[in-house]
Amino acid sequence: MKYTILVFVFLLIALLLISNISYAESETRTPIKHVIIIFMENHSFDNFFGVYPTGGVNESLSNELTKPNNLLGLPVLSQLKPVPNGTYVTVDPNEGYIPYHQDWNGGKMDGFLQGSGPQGLTYYTVSQLAPLWDLTEEYGLADNYFSPVMSESAPNHLYLYTAYSPVIDDYGPPPYIPFNETIFAELSQYGVSWGYYIFNASDWGQSDLKYFSGVKDYLNHVGSWSTFIDQLNNGTLPSVSWILPSPTTDMGPPANVLQGEMWLLYIVNAVMRSPEWNSTAIFITFDEAGGYYDHVPPPVFQGQQLGERVPLIVISPYSKEDYVSNTLLTHASLIAFIDYNWGLPALNKFVLNSYLPLDFFNFTQPPRPPINMSGFPIPSSPYFTFNNSVIQEYSNLGKLFPLPPQIPFNKLGYQRSGSTNLTLASISSKVYISNDVSFTPLFLTPQFLLLIGSVQLLAVIVSQKYSLRESSKVIRMVEQLAICILGFLLISSVGGSILDFIGVIDYGGYVGESIPILEGVIIGILVLSVVGYLLSKFIRSSWIPILLTVVLPIIDYVIFYLEASQIYVFGDTLLGFGAFLSASPSILISFLVSREFSKRKWVLIPVLVILSSLTTVVIANEYIALGQPGISTLLLPITLIAVPFTAVFSLIKVIKVKVAK
Repeated sequence: MKYTILVFVFLLIALLLISNISYAESETRTPIKHVIIIFMENHSFDNFFGVYPTGGVNESLSNELTKPNNLLGLPVLSQLKPVPNGTYVTVDPNEGYIPYHQDWNGGKMDGFLQGSGPQGLTYYTVSQLAPLWDLTEEYGLADNYFSPVMSESAPNHLYLYTAYSPVIDDYGPPPYIPFNETIFAELSQYGVSWGYYIFNASDWGQSDLKYFSGVKDYLNHVGSWSTFIDQLNNGTLPSVSWILPSPTTDMGPPANVLQGEMWLLYIVNAVMRSPEWNSTAIFITFDEAGGYYDHVPPPVFQGQQLGERVPLIVISPYSKEDYVSNTLLTHASLIAFIDYNWGLPALNKFVLNSYLPLDFFNFTQPPRPPINMSGFPIPSSPYFTFNNSVIQEYSNLGKLFPLPPQIPFNKLGYQRSGSTNLTLASISSKVYISNDVSFTPLFLTPQFLLLIGSVQLLAVIVSQKYSLRESSKVIRMVEQLAICILGFLLISSVGGSILDFIGVIDYGGYVGESIPILEGVIIGILVLSVVGYLLSKFIRSSWIPILLTVVLPIIDYVIFYLEASQIYVFGDTLLGFGAFLSASPSILISFLVSREFSKRKWVLIPVLVILSSLTTVVIANEYIALGQPGISTLLLPITLIAVPFTAVFSLIKVIKVKVAK
């Protein structure tokens, strides 16, 4: 009887759990059962919709379309130019926290020449963006949607999943954000299915998921584009999907806008032709403005200075036709819509008080059929081949715009522009995460780096204390050991860079950093080793190679500091040159291998080790302080390998002295 009761209780609990999950999946506040978020890169609102809806074959219809807040009718800067017809790529503007704040100039929006540069003063027209403009005309466009952070990609990407960022610029990680602070975790907790789709699922470590500690337990939610299409067509698409373009299809320079537009059209068309269309809402937006001009000063929202405007297009069978939303929105508003639709608590306080994009929808109307996209440049696969012949074929897309409206404008039962002030806070004050936190592993903190330097300094002091009492044989052994120390320092820096480059070990640095660093270190080893060898042949004193080996890391520090403080203004060339200088121990190693030390000169070697290592500590510390820990994590092997060898160095010396006594 006792076991029967236990089995009954167990089955009852299981039934309740199953019922809760099915309730979360099926019960929504709106007819929307599937939310799909497509996240593109680096274009401001005015860069894509600055002159919408002018142009096109049917000028009379263009004049009837709703005009968002854009450049039309404004006195335009003389430097602001349209992208020429047939051109789909522009020079990448300067990006980063500092350039964007220079663009903004306290809200004057007149600092682009000094900040992101003249290449940011461009805008696209109907000849390049007709299909995107058609989607806007047939569905909805937000002209008051801002990137959450006035900076480049990483913090704005994080807001799409957490409505929070621990940093203000691109970075490693670290710091990491616990997975349980993401919208992914909240959906999992409440039994709402979700999926995250990228070019190749096995490359998830290069995606935004790398920022979240604990994500490896949820990799079954990660799929490739092909998985998304299969699930879309066989009725197994999760309730919420994020689909991310590849670097060649994300539209951000140097990516080709036409290639990104074609990929985007493929995804949208696939959704429209799928059995899920009647219950789907697609949100297409951009992470940040990428340094392109926009004339609207970003406001302060919830005490936070927002970044520039970016486009948001909302496509759904329930979307209002030719609608322009004036609601103040950010990436957090998309999280708010998800929480609202499935009746979940707001992810955090920022989401709680973010405005909902509900004014885009008319849920009283029957679901509209898909629009006719015949003639659009839609490829046969998301993995399509893109080349110059494709560009020539679609050199002018202007004839595709505008499309005839599905519903005559005079028969629409709503205004074609508007806004809402509805937030989740007006429904409930409950939040899923009350306090957002992030963390950096101990071995990547400035405190740990300084501890390493202190240990090394102590070891060198101990070694020098006993140095004058040793026999010449011991000196000879220590000389060889010192050479090994420097050799391992050099090998570790190269090995660390190579392992990071090929992906065996992830030091957490920004992916693009490892390539110029690896190149710089390898070239530095080759060139500076030759310098050391030549010095050994023509110069008797060892002070010159010692001085060079100490001074070059100091120059290296200055370069890296300037690089970090200017947010990569100098680019990969200077980054590689700094890595070149970090191979400076090659000079002394080569010199010592070619010649023997003078008596007692070996004591300078540990001093050299500590100076080089402490320089590395300072560099790493400055990078972390500037929110740019990527470089520091690539330099760490140099410092970490010095600790055990310097300790062994001191231990052997002490033992040898005691034995000699």
